[in-house]
Amino acid sequence: MINDLNILAVIPARGGSKGIPLKNLKKVGGVPIVELASQVASSVEFLDRIVVSTDNEEIAKAAINGGADAQFRRPEVLSGDRISDLQVLTHALKEMERQDKKKYDVVVMLQPTSPLRTKQHIVDSLE
Repeated sequence: MINDLNILAVIPARGGSKGIPLKNLKKVGGVPIVELASQVASSVEFLDRIVVSTDNEEIAKAAINGGADAQFRRPEVLSGDRISDLQVLTHALKEMERQDKKKYDVVVMLQPTSPLRTKQHIVDSLE
């Protein structure tokens, strides 16, 4: 929490990718990129909840290994090539508000495909 705002971090990581199959499990420095996103997010004390939005069990496991939660699976209707980030984030927000029985004021999207992101990048953005 920062400035009394509840902050939800969402790591969108579907299993299907036409360009690079299972790209969110590709490794940088020996670690799957979805796990790296989870690790960096877990180091930010301002984040009240970190979840992965995925339709794939292996991606969910890698995210959990990095410190994120995998409280739900993304429905197939939200797993296609033409689904917007807004649709994915809205689904994750509504699902986590339902499960956590609280409202989140801020949603932070952390794409696994930005593996060089640091804790400081996230902190600076939130501040």
